[in-house]
Amino acid sequence: MNQVYIYCGDDIVSSRKAFVGHIEALKNKNFDIEKIEGKDLTLEMAENLSLPTTLFGQRAIAIENLLSGTKSKEKEKIIERVGLFSSCVIWEGKEIGKTDQIKYPKNFVFKNFKLPQTLYFFLESLLPGKIKENLQNYRKAIEITEPSFLFLMLARQIRLLLLIKEEAMLKMAPWQISRLKNQAKLFDKKELKEIYRKLLEIDYRQKTSSLPFSLEDQLELFIMEI
Repeated sequence: MNQVYIYCGDDIVSSRKAFVGHIEALKNKNFDIEKIEGKDLTLEMAENLSLPTTLFGQRAIAIENLLSGTKSKEKEKIIERVGLFSSCVIWEGKEIGKTDQIKYPKNFVFKNFKLPQTLYFFLESLLPGKIKENLQNYRKAIEITEPSFLFLMLARQIRLLLLIKEEAMLKMAPWQISRLKNQAKLFDKKELKEIYRKLLEIDYRQKTSSLPFSLEDQLELFIMEI
């Protein structure tokens, strides 16, 4: 039975690069690539795609976000059918834990890309008024993280802290929610809204090429104001 490779993890930039690289490698071997969104894949389509060849030669299937979303009996049958594909590669925009991995066909090979610990530490230790510590942690994180991705994760962290303040229901592990609550209680809600507004402004100015500095330098100035 052929292996089905799943690229996943919190580091979506690296997992995405690996997924695209795998597709390019298949193209170089003269595979005919068929790309599909997981939400659009039906059981009938999966059965038709299980044929190993097309009029143009060998077939390879590239699927995005198949394992995410609502579970159903049909989804289970689709995943079983995908496990029979002669050549298939999947990308998931999230981490799939070990306990979940064992639920899938045995020929599913998971390539999990984790974020650097320095980035996690920077995001989770960010506190108001701690300029020196915040800058030190930021500089360590930016050394091994692309500025655009760090910005994305920073905006996500502030958004989650705001949701915690608003007592929103989050689909996260209890330990993750506990950490967010501990961090959020040290921020004022109004303060978090202002921080998020500034991040939106940086995002807009970056997209319109009106930032006065590089994104890396702009983020450093931003961190100094928290």
